[in-house]
Amino acid sequence: MALASLEIRRSSASLRGEKTGIRSLPVVAKYIDTSTCIGCKACEVACQEWNDLEAVKTAQTGTYQTLPSLDPNLWNLIRFREQELEGGGLAWLMRKDQCMHCAEPGCLEACPAPGAIVQYANGIVDVNPEACIGCGMCETGCPFNVPRLHEKTGKMAKCTLCVDRASTGLEPACIKACPTGCLQFGTKEHMVAAGHERVKQLQANGFPQATLYDPPGVGGTSVVTVLAHGDHPDWYGLPKDPHVPVAVRLSKSILKPLGFAGVLGMIGAVVGHYMAFGPSGGAASEREITESDATAETAERARHEENVVVGDEIVRHRLSARVIHWTVALSFFVALLSGLPIWTPIFGWMAHLFGGLAVCRWLHPWAGIVFSASIAVMFVLWIGQMGFEREDRGWLRRQLQFFTGHGEEDPGVGRYNAGQKLLFYLVALLALLLLLSGVALWYPYEFSQDLRQVSWVLHDVTFLVFVATIVVHIYLGTAGEPGTFRAMTRGTVTKAWARLHHPRWYRDITGERKTNRP
Repeated sequence: MALASLEIRRSSASLRGEKTGIRSLPVVAKYIDTSTCIGCKACEVACQEWNDLEAVKTAQTGTYQTLPSLDPNLWNLIRFREQELEGGGLAWLMRKDQCMHCAEPGCLEACPAPGAIVQYANGIVDVNPEACIGCGMCETGCPFNVPRLHEKTGKMAKCTLCVDRASTGLEPACIKACPTGCLQFGTKEHMVAAGHERVKQLQANGFPQATLYDPPGVGGTSVVTVLAHGDHPDWYGLPKDPHVPVAVRLSKSILKPLGFAGVLGMIGAVVGHYMAFGPSGGAASEREITESDATAETAERARHEENVVVGDEIVRHRLSARVIHWTVALSFFVALLSGLPIWTPIFGWMAHLFGGLAVCRWLHPWAGIVFSASIAVMFVLWIGQMGFEREDRGWLRRQLQFFTGHGEEDPGVGRYNAGQKLLFYLVALLALLLLLSGVALWYPYEFSQDLRQVSWVLHDVTFLVFVATIVVHIYLGTAGEPGTFRAMTRGTVTKAWARLHHPRWYRDITGERKTNRP
């Protein structure tokens, strides 16, 4: 009788949800009795031979353990540990470390690549190398620290519970090779029953804390383990109460839907503001602000000088400032468009703009590096002009009237108002947070799991705040304040624009005195 089926019950990053609706079959399981393991490593060898894994270079470090931890080419590892017992004495503990095939797999929930990790109807959790993008997020989601990224292939690798053998009714290779019977294979129901029977024997033989390790925090596992010292699973290298990390659930179940709704709400808000109040300053001011043609002299000044008057225009941004601004903008949108299909499968179609999700995985961090570097240059160039002044006080109070079309700009506003200065520092802070959290996600095996989980949530929250900020920035730079966009394209603004939005700067540049406009 075949104990497995290749019908997929759950799939990573599925638009219709992780569950496919496939009927459940009897769940298969591997039984491990650590009390009868002799550490012969026959299971390690059998696994490598059957799965055609490369030999891994080892080194003598004073232990019988083959490697310090699992490896892309070593999916099963017998862990050795000499443990001093609380009541005195020494216990030599051995455990077969491998993928636990959780009923609620954290790796599957964390994976951003559609179909890269699947759970079959019989409970086996498998990897599809063709769909894997090598992001390492599966390792962040795994409470057992199992998945490993292969340096040569760039794909995740782990135990598959020999699904190819199990689907034809054969037991996994490691179990076939075990000489002591400490490994067994069958339905989950039968393996749990065998485990409980063995636990009773151990308890009767002087191990009152013996237990069957089948943690409910991950819905149970398809690898059930008998532990003689069940009150100390950490002695065997197992977490006491494993769960799918909070960061995974928070990001997938809360931040993504709320963030998506929030960004759409922000877009709706700026559209609603424009429909209700129109551009700041009114239609007459819009015509006055935009009806001007730059001369050749103006264009030349815009390349080299700032804060100079040429005819009816004022040079606001020199060429170098505009280049760095548009470098920031371009790199941001490249990072945004390449990151969205990784963030949620809703935007999976965007991956085709770059040649696929794997290309997005490669491009996104590099675009982020360019974005962060550009922000750093912009910060250095403009920090001298972003100091808060006495005139900035009260600016926010006046904006409620100004942006509803019932008031004029604060007459004390200089070259940059208090809102632009706050935006400047906010963007710099958000860029720094995106960079730091992104590095931890880019190199998942260089940082602790706790740090990666915090970085995951921080990256998502920072990204959502940044997108909402940029939506407002684009609105104010285009439809909200006509004439602003040309300052970053042609480098100049009209005198009317400067007089309306930055009156003190206008007076300083032109030498005109403050007047009360009708």
